[in-house]
Amino acid sequence: MDPISITGLVIEVSHVLSSLIRYAKTAQNAKPEVRKLSEELFTLKGILEHLAAQSEHTPKWQESDKVNFDRDVMGRVLHTTNELIQSLLAGMETAETKFKRLKQTLKWPFTQKEILEHLTRLERVKSWLILVLMADQNSADRDIQHELRDLTSAVKEDLQIRVQERNQVANKLLFQWMAPVSPESSHLRASKSLKIGTGGWFVDGHLRKFLDQDEKRALFLVGKSGTGKSTLFAQAADKLIYMASQSQSMCVAYFYCTIGDHASQSARNVLGSFVAQLSSTFPSILQDIRYIYNKGPNSQASRFPVEMSALEAAIAQCAREKAQVVLCVDAINESHEAHPIETSLLKLASLYTNIRVIITTTNTMGSALPQDASVLNISGKSRGDIYSYIQHRLKTDNTLRDLGPEFKEEIEMNLLRDADGSFRWVQVSLDNLSTQRSVRAMRQALQNLPGTLRETYATMLERIAPDDWKLVREALFWISFSKKPLDMNSLNEIVVLDETCNTLDEDMMLVPPHILLQICQGLITEAIGGYLTLAHSSVKDFLTSDWIHSSRVRYFFLDPATAEAKAMHSCLSYLCLDNFTRGYLTVPEDPWKLRNKHPFLTYAANFWPSHGIACNFGDHQDMVHKFFATRHLPGRGNYGTWIQTLFKTTAKTKQFDNAAIDSTHPLYYAASFGMAPVVKSILESEPDIDVNAPGGRTAATPVWIASLRFNFEVVELLLRAGADPTIRDPGSGLNVLDLLRMVPTKHRDYKELRAVLARPAPWNENFGNAVDVHL
Repeated sequence: MDPISITGLVIEVSHVLSSLIRYAKTAQNAKPEVRKLSEELFTLKGILEHLAAQSEHTPKWQESDKVNFDRDVMGRVLHTTNELIQSLLAGMETAETKFKRLKQTLKWPFTQKEILEHLTRLERVKSWLILVLMADQNSADRDIQHELRDLTSAVKEDLQIRVQERNQVANKLLFQWMAPVSPESSHLRASKSLKIGTGGWFVDGHLRKFLDQDEKRALFLVGKSGTGKSTLFAQAADKLIYMASQSQSMCVAYFYCTIGDHASQSARNVLGSFVAQLSSTFPSILQDIRYIYNKGPNSQASRFPVEMSALEAAIAQCAREKAQVVLCVDAINESHEAHPIETSLLKLASLYTNIRVIITTTNTMGSALPQDASVLNISGKSRGDIYSYIQHRLKTDNTLRDLGPEFKEEIEMNLLRDADGSFRWVQVSLDNLSTQRSVRAMRQALQNLPGTLRETYATMLERIAPDDWKLVREALFWISFSKKPLDMNSLNEIVVLDETCNTLDEDMMLVPPHILLQICQGLITEAIGGYLTLAHSSVKDFLTSDWIHSSRVRYFFLDPATAEAKAMHSCLSYLCLDNFTRGYLTVPEDPWKLRNKHPFLTYAANFWPSHGIACNFGDHQDMVHKFFATRHLPGRGNYGTWIQTLFKTTAKTKQFDNAAIDSTHPLYYAASFGMAPVVKSILESEPDIDVNAPGGRTAATPVWIASLRFNFEVVELLLRAGADPTIRDPGSGLNVLDLLRMVPTKHRDYKELRAVLARPAPWNENFGNAVDVHL
C-alpha cells in the first residue's frame, strides 16, 4: 500500500469538503445533499488518515494467510476512490473561461440520481476499508473474513460498472461526432409493416444462400417504389442480428436512408453508424478513430468531420478479426450521396472475402457494378408475400374480418390480379375498402379501384377540397425536401406563409393543429418522436414524376430542380418577417421562448444556407444581402435573431452571445457555411473589408472556419483577398497550415487545401518560403 497515494486522497477529500462548504452557503436546495455527502466524506477521510498512519508498518492483514481475499483489490479500491473524488471535484470546479463562467450559475451541479450513486459508492468503499482495518485486528474472525470476501466481490462489480460507465461517457461524444444518425427509429417504423408469413422466401432462401457462398459478396435488392423493399430489409436485419447473437464469428450493421432527413443520406454518417454498431462487439476498432477525435479541437462544433477512409479502416479491422461482417443499407437511392456509399461498400467487399453487403434500391449503378455483385429483382418474388398480406388483413382488420367468405375471396382475387408486385397499392386499396360504411359501398369501391399506385394517389389528391390545395402542396413539399424532419408545429408555421406576409400571427395558424394529417390522410403520417413523414417513399416518386406533371392533378407536381431554391427563398422570407426585426437587444423574453413560440425558426436558421448552397444561390443573392443588411437595425435586427438562434442562446448566455453577434461581420458566417457566391459578392462590394477580422463565439478568422469545414472554394477567395492563414485560432491554438499536420495522412486527404495554399496569393508573397505547405 502506497502511503503517498493515501495521503494524497486525504488532501483531495479535503478539497471536496471545502467546495461542499462553498455550495452549502450559496446554492439553493442543496443543503440536504451537501450534508449527506459531507458526512460520508468526513468518515472516509478519517479511515484514510488511519490507514496512512498504519502504513508505516506492514499491517497484519497483509502478513496473514488466514484473511483470504484479493489483496490487489486494495490498490483498485484506492484508485476508484480517487476517481470518485475527482468526479465530485470536476462537477464543482469553477469555470476557467469567460464564456463558461457566463454559462455557469451558482447552483447545485448534481441530480438526485447522481448523488444517490455517489453515496452508494462512498458507502461501499468506506465499508470495505473498515472491514480491512477490522480484519487487521481480528484476523481469525471468520465472519469478518466472509463479509470481507462478499464486499470484495461487490467492490469488484462496482469497479467493472465504473469502467463501463467511463467507456459509455467516452463513446457518447465520439458517437455524436462519428455517428450522429441512429437507424433504430427507421427500423421500428419499417418493422411495423412486417406481417407473419411474409418474407420467408428471401430470409430463409436467398439470404442464407448469399451468406454461405464466396463468389458474390454484394447483393442488390431492386424493385420499384412500393414493392416492400424496406419491410423485407427490416426482416432481413432482424434475422441477421439474431444469427450474429448466436455466433461469435459474425458482426452485423444496418442503416436506413430516409426522405426528409439530410443527415441520414450522408456517406460519412452511414459508415459511422456501421462502425458504432460493430464496436459494440469489437471495441478495439474505435482506437484509431478515437485518436483522430482526440487530436481535433476540444469544441464539438469545431471538430473535423470524420474521413471516410478512417471509417473504412475501422470496418476493415473488424473484418480481419471476424469470420463474417454483414453491412446492410436500405433505400440507398434516396441518398444524395448514393454513389460514394455504394463505391465505399463495394470496395470493402472486393478487398475482404468475409465482408457481405446488402443494398436495397430502385436502381443500381449499372455498368459500374463489379463482377462479385448480384442483383435480385423482388417485384415478382413479392407476389407470395402479397397473398399472405391480404390474408392477414382480411382476418385481422376490424371491418374486413366479418365479411362473408365469398366476398373475401373476390377481394383477394381482384387485388392479386392487379397488384403488379406493389405492396403499397394493395395496402392503400385495403385501407380504402375498410373505410367504407357498408358492404355495398365496398363492392362498388372494389370495382372502381384505381389500376395503379399513381392512379390511387391521384384519386387521393382529387378528394382534397380546393380550398386546402395550397396547404397540402406546401406540406408535401416540405416533408419531401426538408433537410431534417419537421414536427407538426413547425410545418404549420411555414405552410401558411406566402409572399404577401410581413408578420406571422396566431390568427393565421391552422386549427386544429393536426388538421394536415386529416386532410392528407394516406399521404403523410406522424412518426416516432412527433415528426412528419411521407406515408411511403412512393409518394415522393409520384409527386416528382413526369406523369403527374401532365395529369389532372398537376397542381401538386413538385419540381426537384427548383426545390432547393424555393426552400431557401421560403426560409429567408420567414427570417425576414417583422416578428424577428427586434433582434437580440430588445427581445423581452428569453431567446428560448422566442424559438418555442416560432418553432420553424430553428429549421430556417440552420438550413437556409444549405438550401442556398445546393442551388448555388441562383438569382437570390440580392435577397441574402438584404437579409444581411438588417444587421444595421437595432439589436442587429433579423440578422441578430438568426445568429442568436444558431447559438441556441439562453438568458444566461445572451450577454456573451450578443457581444459576439455585434462584433461579427456576415463574411464570417458566409465563410463558415461555405456560401462561395455570397463571399465573392461581399468581397467585391466591400473592397476595404478586414478579411482577417475575428468572428463568432470563438473569435476565429473567416479563413480558419472555412478551412476547418472544408469550404476550400471560399478559402481560395479569402486568400486572394488578403486573408492570412498563419493567424492562430484562439480556441484551438492552431492555424490553417496546422490542419495539414493534424491527423495521420492515411486518414485525411488535404490535397485540395494544399493546392489552394500553394496558389499565388498575398499571404504567399509575404511569407514565401517561410512556410512549407507541402509537409
